[in-house]
Amino acid sequence: MEVRVDSKVVVQTLNNTKGGSAIGWRVIKEISRLLAMDWELNVYHFNRKANSCASPLANMGCEHGPGLRIYKQCPISLSNLLLADAMETTTRKVIDV
Repeated sequence: MEVRVDSKVVVQTLNNTKGGSAIGWRVIKEISRLLAMDWELNVYHFNRKANSCASPLANMGCEHGPGLRIYKQCPISLSNLLLADAMETTTRKVIDV
């Protein structure tokens, strides 16, 4: 199984390549417990800009109160972005260096 995360700090902490922080310690401990189970799992950094759904999903999460929200259908604002991500046809952003 492969997990792609847009936070380098999370990837480094889960892969034990850098010391972690006290913030989110319990979550990291639980994730580490799951990683130690008998399966092959790789955790990779995935640039958030390469995932066009990440920002809209994060914004949706901030707009709603705490708790679980289940949708019967994909929200219209995400449907085209999700299709583009699935087809790997998202628009690339060029950054001058």
